[in-house]
Amino acid sequence: MAKEFSYQPGDGFSFERFISAEDVKRFAEVVGDLNPIHLDAEFAAQSFFKKRIVHGAFLAGLISKALGMDFPGRGTVYISQNSTFKRPVYVDTTVKIEVKVTETIPDKRRLVLDTTVWNENGEVCLAGTAVVWIPE
Repeated sequence: MAKEFSYQPGDGFSFERFISAEDVKRFAEVVGDLNPIHLDAEFAAQSFFKKRIVHGAFLAGLISKALGMDFPGRGTVYISQNSTFKRPVYVDTTVKIEVKVTETIPDKRRLVLDTTVWNENGEVCLAGTAVVWIPE
């Protein structure tokens, strides 16, 4: 018997996460993206951003964590993600990640969700849309 598919537009989840310099370093080492804009304070000081910034893929990974572990939760399969980076997230700051259902497709057990990352000032840093499949 299939699990009930009772999701509604507006349903969602959010959480906050402090992103430390050590987190960024470990992420860079794991994926191999050693771009100095993320890792080198002197380099970053000379850049447009003036400070080290968090990898965009790190932020997308936090969305993946929310979808696969929190809402809809374990077993969720990430089908697609479209993201626009609106402003940087600086190293050693706290972000808020939110996923919110905008459309349900019950016959395919899919959800379309708005995915958003805010900085400490409440400014949108990443805005996007995800599609997920909820297994039975």
